[in-house]
Amino acid sequence: MKKQTLFLAPLIFLFFYPFPVKAQFFKIDTEFYSNSLKEIRKVSIYLPHNYYQEQEAYYPAVYFLHGWGGNQNALDDRQMLMSHLLTSGQIQPMIVVCADNGCQPFGTGVYVNSVITGNFEDFTILDLIPWVEDNFRAIPQKEARGLIGQSLGGYGAFRFGILHKDKFRAISSHAAQVNYDLWMPAVRQMLMLENSGPPYFYNFYGFMNDESMGPNGFFTRSLFLASSGFSPDPNSNQTYINPQIIQFPFNQYCQLLDSVYAKWKAFNIPTMLSNLSPADSVSILYGCGLYDETMAYFPNFALQDTLAHHNLSYEFFSHKAGHAMPETYFTRSMIFLDSLLLDYSIYTKDQAPFSDEILIETMPNPFSEYVDVSFVPDNSADALIEIADLKGAIVKHMHKQVKGKVRNRIRFNTSELSPGIYFIRVTSGRFTGSEKIIRLEG
Repeated sequence: MKKQTLFLAPLIFLFFYPFPVKAQFFKIDTEFYSNSLKEIRKVSIYLPHNYYQEQEAYYPAVYFLHGWGGNQNALDDRQMLMSHLLTSGQIQPMIVVCADNGCQPFGTGVYVNSVITGNFEDFTILDLIPWVEDNFRAIPQKEARGLIGQSLGGYGAFRFGILHKDKFRAISSHAAQVNYDLWMPAVRQMLMLENSGPPYFYNFYGFMNDESMGPNGFFTRSLFLASSGFSPDPNSNQTYINPQIIQFPFNQYCQLLDSVYAKWKAFNIPTMLSNLSPADSVSILYGCGLYDETMAYFPNFALQDTLAHHNLSYEFFSHKAGHAMPETYFTRSMIFLDSLLLDYSIYTKDQAPFSDEILIETMPNPFSEYVDVSFVPDNSADALIEIADLKGAIVKHMHKQVKGKVRNRIRFNTSELSPGIYFIRVTSGRFTGSEKIIRLEG
């Protein structure tokens, strides 16, 4: 017995002595209140090994957007891989964030603001990022923020990177549905296979969900999901769908409805890319599996023409697998983002990394005939003030010489704008700021 005790002692010492573990990510499960969603949201924060050892270090941050049915734990199976990349020196220390974007009635928000699912675009842009930068030592600058998204989250990465180009230096999108013009004809064939008719009755709840995709009604259900963001309508008159809270893009004879699809086009990635230029400094990595079960490969492959047409910096990663993100792509994403984001840095106690954002105020908001925008730039300079629609298209702009260190107030005549949601963006030197504004009827 004595020999056995002596044999176990070194093992006990080895496994339970609190040696510092070198170069790995550790996870914090937390939550915060979202003003945009009016509820508490769960978030997973992955911190580098030296986060609490180097109390004066600030880090770049990567935001991971999960796919349909995912949640804040979507990166758990990547934690060991992230730690390996850190240990091997392939990436620098950084903060990685994954928030829960799940919701009812279809399982997930589609990373847009919707009257049905909630304001999930505002959740990430206006709530999550400021909360992370207020509570963790994340560098509050565009050059230190990146996005990775899988599937639906890949669409979100593209959307946020384009519409909020002042906030993100680089994005990575895998297996996203990036072009509905190319996808819809194939989806129409699948709708006729998944549903009985004609006439067809499309029922989100009419399928067995024990398979991830395929004959379980994946394409019918995915159209409900997308419609919840692109064409929501709590008062829908389409009696051939269930639940009757959206405008479904097909009629009961499986014919595409132009009036509904016109709303979808505003959310199409090629449409939004026309508002991104090389000067915006947003680098893009995206990829898809050749055997993607959701038929996403060809639209992703074809997107290269649009990216090249706009002279944008991009890399397309093609692989011989399916819809799930392989380790090779995730590894490439982390290295890609690491190569573009600011390095983590040490600051003295009386110093902190400055934000590159201008805090702006708009009044009135909502507005009708005019809107005043006020802000305090760091230095006297020429400021560019732009109003963009939900597609990112600039509908109104103004150049104005402004004074530094004092509040500047500028009035926009908005009588010619159509009612709806817009973003107002101010750029002065390297500083930018943006805010959502709403144009009322009348």
